[in-house]
Amino acid sequence: MSSSSRLFLTCAAIVIAIVASAAPAQAKAPPRGKYDCTISGNLFGVLTIKSKGRYSHRGSSGTFRAKGGSVRFPDGIVAWRISFKGGSLGGMKGRWHRTSDGVDEIALKNPINGFESIYCDRR
Repeated sequence: MSSSSRLFLTCAAIVIAIVASAAPAQAKAPPRGKYDCTISGNLFGVLTIKSKGRYSHRGSSGTFRAKGGSVRFPDGIVAWRISFKGGSLGGMKGRWHRTSDGVDEIALKNPINGFESIYCDRR
């Protein structure tokens, strides 16, 4: 093998290693199951997280997408971003995390004012 071929293979291996290490963080979806949702302590319905990015809430269904890796939010919570399409939660965005008590929680923002006001805790 010539020195130029070895140099080419070495450079190719380095480029592949750099690309592989710079891959974006994998999004993590919330665990499947039923979540009781509340607004100011009042029941807002049961959110069911299904497999493959699907959900149901109040008799309607849609899709959700977890985005990117975990993020530290200004309130100090490390969570994953989530957004919903279709169904009764369509257009809502928020975050999900595991609380210090070990409960999986999805916190959603009101699409009108951006205030986080809906909290869904896994049963």
